Amino acid sequence: MTVCNAHENFFDWNCNDCKEEYRDLKGTNLIDEKLHIKNIIHANKVDKNKDNYKEFTEDRAKKLYEDLFLQYLKKGNMSEEESIERSKSIIRKQCSLRNIKPWSWV
Repeated sequence: MTVCNAHENFFDWNCNDCKEEYRDLKGTNLIDEKLHIKNIIHANKVDKNKDNYKEFTEDRAKKLYEDLFLQYLKKGNMSEEESIERSKSIIRKQCSLRNIKPWSWV
């Protein structure tokens, strides 16, 4: 635990030692440390999950495009051109997530 020797009777908010002592007393340093550890664990899980993507082949992309296009058309609140563009934007997003260069039809 950090203790400020210069300011024994009060906290001086311009003093780094006082701020650190106050955080220690309130327990916020422990909370920050737990959050940091939790973030590291989450980041490791995300990195492992990146490898779990199924292979995104052109055939799978075309099937996804077709399904998305039909779903947008069924909603009925957008034109055919908007449905096409939204479907293609999702395919482009999937390609970027997997670091794949989008196909010419996208």
